[in-house]
Amino acid sequence: MIHNPAAGEAVENQRPPRTITVSVNNQQVELPEHRVTGLEIKQAAIAQGVHLQPNFQLSLKRGNRYEVIGDNDTIAVHPNQEFLAVAPDDNS
Repeated sequence: MIHNPAAGEAVENQRPPRTITVSVNNQQVELPEHRVTGLEIKQAAIAQGVHLQPNFQLSLKRGNRYEVIGDNDTIAVHPNQEFLAVAPDDNS
């Protein structure tokens, strides 16, 4: 039997898009890609109902500390990573 993808049959070796679930401000956020920018993480969180603004500072939890992730910083995300987004401090 010949498999004809045009006839609606699934083609083997095609995987469904995989999302990565992370936590932003203790809420689960699905990210569409493995490599994303800080801004893309915040935009995905906002789109999925996390209450934050695009100008919030994003940090990634690493052990007992948080590492700031800039809007233009590209990082590789892994399932269950924890991010914290906080309002910018205007008391400079």
